[in-house]
Amino acid sequence: MAEDISFSFEATSSSTLTPANMIHGESNPRLCSVLLNEFNYLPWSRAISLALGGRSKLGYVNGTIKPPDSSSATFDAWHSNDQLVMSWILNSMEPKLSEIFSYSDSSHILWESIKEMYGSQHNAARVFELKKSLAGIKQGNQTFIQYLGSMKSIWNELDLYRPHTTESAALLKRADEDKVFQLLASLGVEYEDLRSHLLMTPELPSFVNVCHAVQREETRRKVMHVEPRSSPEARAFTSNHNFTSERLFNGKKADWKCSYCNTKGHVREKCWILHPELKPKFNKEGKMIRDGKGFAPKAFQSLSCPSKEMSNFTSSPISLINEFAAFLQKNSDIAEGNNVTTENSTEMLGKFAGFLANSNTTTSGNIPGSSHSEEDW
Repeated sequence: MAEDISFSFEATSSSTLTPANMIHGESNPRLCSVLLNEFNYLPWSRAISLALGGRSKLGYVNGTIKPPDSSSATFDAWHSNDQLVMSWILNSMEPKLSEIFSYSDSSHILWESIKEMYGSQHNAARVFELKKSLAGIKQGNQTFIQYLGSMKSIWNELDLYRPHTTESAALLKRADEDKVFQLLASLGVEYEDLRSHLLMTPELPSFVNVCHAVQREETRRKVMHVEPRSSPEARAFTSNHNFTSERLFNGKKADWKCSYCNTKGHVREKCWILHPELKPKFNKEGKMIRDGKGFAPKAFQSLSCPSKEMSNFTSSPISLINEFAAFLQKNSDIAEGNNVTTENSTEMLGKFAGFLANSNTTTSGNIPGSSHSEEDW
């Protein structure tokens, strides 16, 4: 059996140490059921050390059993044992990790390489995770023995990261760390980035420094929330929002007034009188005739059919205005020779439109082009 082998490497008969004697009875390629990953080095190394110690092989990984000279008669026996220990360790790791260390020269180099990569990690994040799990663990459908086993597993791992001590400085530091863990665990999900950053620092900050960091993060979030966006899209959005919010309930804009016809509700550039080609067409019922382009003034979408009196009052002046405007535009090149010039005619037409707009508030609200917002023209 491998446990009965003497590890004295003085010149002895090579028949006393044979690979067959050392491998006999070791059919299980793993040392423990716990596989090494990126986060469980401490409990894993503890389990491996116990398993190797029970097989009298711990000296191969901690360096106490040193390799003999390659010319020694015992070198082959040592090398066989060392290779066996390496295979046990590699088979006790997750496959993606064992591939990284599979070309180590000896079990001692393999053990130290694993320790260097995973053993020097800061344990604050793992302690925080264990304490959080311990605070939220519930029995659920487990039996009491299963539930107790789950709790003892967490307690045992915590003892590995935080061994018992009576030193006052260490106890004070742990008490401060516990406050930090409780505070970070109670923060909302919006502080997840800050929480991860604090837990992954080489040295866990003190409780006071963590409080300051949380306050700074809260202030930063408030500033970023109220800070006006300076991008072109943001400015366009703000401009459009202000434009919409300033509209009155009846579709008018208080500061819009045409400088041509002196009528409120539109500007000179969108005046139907000055620019009759912009005016949409209407049928006999006063409804707009769509031109197939999808244009539909909002003011007319919900406008009910006018009464007979209103229809008679508005249809004739509108037709007169349109015909008169078209006549002026068509004959503008010969207007200078007429008694009524274009300037005088358009001035008269503007006064007539102003009369229609100001004669009655209800009437003005139903005259196309006199009381609707700029987007309705």
